[in-house]
Amino acid sequence: MSNAKKQKDLFEKWVEAGDVENKLGVIQSLSMQGMSMGQIAENLGVSRRTLQNLQKKHPALEKAISQGRQYVVAMCQNKLMERVSLGDTTAIIYALKVYGGDFFNDRKVVDAKVTGTPVSVQPQVQIYLPATDPETGDSGEKKD
Repeated sequence: MSNAKKQKDLFEKWVEAGDVENKLGVIQSLSMQGMSMGQIAENLGVSRRTLQNLQKKHPALEKAISQGRQYVVAMCQNKLMERVSLGDTTAIIYALKVYGGDFFNDRKVVDAKVTGTPVSVQPQVQIYLPATDPETGDSGEKKD
């Protein structure tokens, strides 16, 4: 059996140095700016994989990243609702699809008869318009 001491990870070094709160604040701020895990890791001087491993091992680190992401989501939801209140049709349609439940969702889920598993089905719509003459704009339909 080895008597070698277990090497401390980066998070444990931050705790030991009394710098953990500051580092978590920086990480949350970077996450709030919409930075990816790779970008946050780069700012900390570690690899993305190292940051992911630290996040799995230390719930406080995971929480800082998650709270930053939640801030971004809340900000986007606020902007969406601003657009909805201004009558932006696209924003209204999107909000109804997201918040309005199955009634407003154009992706229908049905149970497959063979496997019993849910299957997403999108309706297929085809619109046929009469051909128009590009020079006259005439649709070719007879007028009485």
